[in-house]
Formats: sequence, C-alpha cells, structure tokens
Amino acid sequence: MRSFAAREAESPRAMAVMAPGWIRTDLGGGPDVPLTIDDGIPSLVRVLLAKRERPGLEYLNQHGETVPW
Repeated sequence: MRSFAAREAESPRAMAVMAPGWIRTDLGGGPDVPLTIDDGIPSLVRVLLAKRERPGLEYLNQHGETVPW
C-alpha cells in the first residue's frame, strides 16, 4: 500500500490501511477477546467516513488514531 500511495502521491484519493483491533471470529480468540465483529464494524466505518476528508495514505486503528508504520 505504501508503494501504491507513493506512485499516486498527486492523487486526491483518501487511502487507509486499518488495524481493527482484537476482534473475536470463528477462527479464534475465545472469551477474552473484547470485540465481536458486530461491535467492531461501526467504529471502522466511522473512521473510514472521516478519512474521506483527508487525502493521502494513513495507517489507522479502530479509533482513528495513526498507527506507526
């Protein structure tokens, strides 16, 4: 994604890589995992909707905070 964003540096696109947090799935996690898929999706959608206003690539967590590369 970083390579794509570098090639598209002049693009007005908003691009995001997401770190959704620890989400319980059928593949594992168990009872200690704090979020279900249903709990996690709304925050990811809010972050992506807010990102539309900021062009360029960002690596964001489920709270909209920047995650270090």
